[in-house]
Parts: sequence; C-alpha cells; structure tokens
Amino acid sequence: MKNEKCKSNTSFYIHLLQKNLITDNTKELSKNKLFLKTKQNEKYAKNIFKYITPKELLNKLNLKTKFIGITGTNGKTTTAFVLGYLLQQAGYSVGIQGTEGFYFNGKKEEPKTLTTPPILTTIKRAALYEPDFFIMEVSSHAIAQQRIEGIKFSAKILTSFSQDHLDFHKTMQEYKKVKESFFQDESVKVFSGKLLVKNEKCKVKSGGYEFNLNCKNLYVLDKPIVNDISMAGEFNKMNFSLALKTASLLTNSSLSTFNFSLFKGVPGRMEIVSKNPLVIIDFAHTPDGMEKVLSAVEGKKIAVFGAGGDRDKDKRRLMGQVADRFCEYIILTEDNPRCEKAGDICKDIAKGIKNTPFEIILNRKEALKKALKISKENNYTLMILGKGDENYIEYCDGRVHYSDREEVKKLLGNKVFKVS
Repeated sequence: MKNEKCKSNTSFYIHLLQKNLITDNTKELSKNKLFLKTKQNEKYAKNIFKYITPKELLNKLNLKTKFIGITGTNGKTTTAFVLGYLLQQAGYSVGIQGTEGFYFNGKKEEPKTLTTPPILTTIKRAALYEPDFFIMEVSSHAIAQQRIEGIKFSAKILTSFSQDHLDFHKTMQEYKKVKESFFQDESVKVFSGKLLVKNEKCKVKSGGYEFNLNCKNLYVLDKPIVNDISMAGEFNKMNFSLALKTASLLTNSSLSTFNFSLFKGVPGRMEIVSKNPLVIIDFAHTPDGMEKVLSAVEGKKIAVFGAGGDRDKDKRRLMGQVADRFCEYIILTEDNPRCEKAGDICKDIAKGIKNTPFEIILNRKEALKKALKISKENNYTLMILGKGDENYIEYCDGRVHYSDREEVKKLLGNKVFKVS
C-alpha cells in the first residue's frame, strides 16, 4: 500500500509539472498553482504560506536519475558532451543541460538559456525526460545564487580554473571560494589539478590556486589519461580524460571499456567550418581559453574576436596580450556588447596588443569578410573566437540573430570566396 501511495504521489507532482502548475514566479501565482520557494525568490515570498521547496519536490518525484555537475572556467560543454556520449555508449539514457541548451540522447530538445537555468527548469526536465543520467553545466553564478539547491549530485567535475566573471565575484579568491564550495560533499569528485596534501581535507592546486576539498571519493587528474581523441588541443585531452574517468567511476567499468571513435565533436568548439581557407570557430572568451585554443593550432593565424559588455573588464587587456603572442594579424570586433559601446570594449582589448598588426571593425560581418580576405591572401588559419555556436548578438535593447558559422558559409559560397 505504501509503495502504491508513493507512486500516486509521484504521478501527481509530475502532472503538476506537465501542466505548468508549479511556479517560482510570485507574479504568476494563482489559486490552482503551487509555489516553488527557492533561495532566489524567498525574499519576494514573505506572505506565501502554501509552497514546496526544491528538495521537497525532488523527494516527492522520487527520481531515479543521477545528476552530474560540471563546473570550471573553460571546458564544461566539451566535457559534458563527451561524458554524455560515453554513457550513451554504455547503454544509458542521458540528458545534457548547459550552454548549448538541453539535449536528450544526443538530440537537441530545448534551446539555450542560461548555462545553469533556474532550479525549476532543471527539475522539470529531469522529471519529464527521466534520463538515467542528467549532466549539467554548473556556472559559478549558479553556485553562488543557489540555482542548484536540493539536488543530490552523484558526481561533480572541475574542468579548469582561470580568470573570468570578476564583474560578479570581484576577486579571484572569491571566485575560487565559490568553486571550492561545490566540492565539499561526499559525491564522486573528479578534479583537474595536482594533489598537494591528503589529510582530513585534501589540498589540490588548479590554475595556480589551492583548493581545500572533501577527500571522500575525490579523484585528481594532473595530466590527461587519453591521447587519441577527435578534437585538437592538449586541453581537450584533459576534457576527454575527465569525462572518461567519471564515466568509468559511475558505471563501475574499466577505462578500456570506452572509446571515442565515433564522437563527432561539439558545435562551436574547435569546429572546422572551412578547410580552404582553414577557418575554425571556438567559444573561447577568456585569456586562458584563448591561449589554449590558439596554441593548439599550428601555423600562422589571424584572429577575430571581441569581449562581452557589462562583464569582467580586467580580462580584456589580457585577451589582447594572448592574441598578440600567437597571431600574425588581429581584428577586434563586437561580441555581445550589451549596454557598453563595442568600440570602447575593443579599445580595452587593444591595450594588450603591442607587436601584432591589428584593426578594429565593429560590424562582425564586415570583420569576418576582411579576415577571410587576409587569410586567403596570406595562407593564414582564421580563428573566430568568443561566440562559438551562439546564434545571436546581444545589444542593450535585445538580441539580433547572428551566427559566425552562417556568415562564413555565406561568404565562402560554393567554396569560392568572393570579396570586392
């Protein structure tokens, strides 16, 4: 009887989710809707007495899904897609949530929103798709804002750590503390770094910073454990290794059980969109990310990139310095300027460029047109950075459709590049 009651209870809450009868927005609350009270909205819910918390809702749903959280400055999306591929290869159903949207068993089901959406969205996807494993990218903002409250993770991964988001965290120490707080439970923890001390707490160095972590079920990778992969770059060997180690631990399988032979890569990550001229698109938008991507490609390079507006300004000059070291020519352009002037952002980046010829072309389409011309004339590899698979440019008054991939293909036409 108790089991039957539990099933009935679960069905009731799934029904509420299916019919959008659970809300986390006080403005949408009505008498037939149940309020989800979270750490984010509780200050607006002072006079709401009938509610459920994320932890309570997850308990009511009685999900069999195992959650995997992936955090890190760079590498989250690639690691998520590789891990999803490996788990599917092992016969499991897999949901992946992150920068690229929501995927179920390799098929995109919902468009991209935030890297880590509100907890109600996560719970709803887990309940309605019912994957064996739910892989989610976990941003530092989401950890700080408790957008993952109530979730009991089976595994957690740190891919990398370097400068980003200082507009939000203010200092690297605060940024580190947020990441560090994610690894204090007893779930399986696969961490990219070097183990320094193993006592009551484990001390691990990553990205030049020391993290104090819960030692229980902690696995630290200080170098890649795979070499033969389908994507370029030493950094991707580490992303693949983190995914492989996690898949092995979660399925109690040996590393040799898995292979990457049919993995096709990740949209917008080291994606080759043309071979003649060689054009590569990548999401790299931090100094560390840019260095890893640019150093992974041999030969002479021209880079087209910008930086997001209303975000960490300190990294812009550093991005310029990285491009200055690795490129023969640089074109600075717009990249989600939001409510800042794209020209001002480009000038900030230019402060780091000392030796490499560069120009500023604010219109991204025109920037790509000029870059393609230069790359063909000089046999340079064209690296288009910052937006990856994004299909918009975000301005102060909203988003406009735009895709680097689409623009390159338009310009190249039938593999014959024509410019005036």
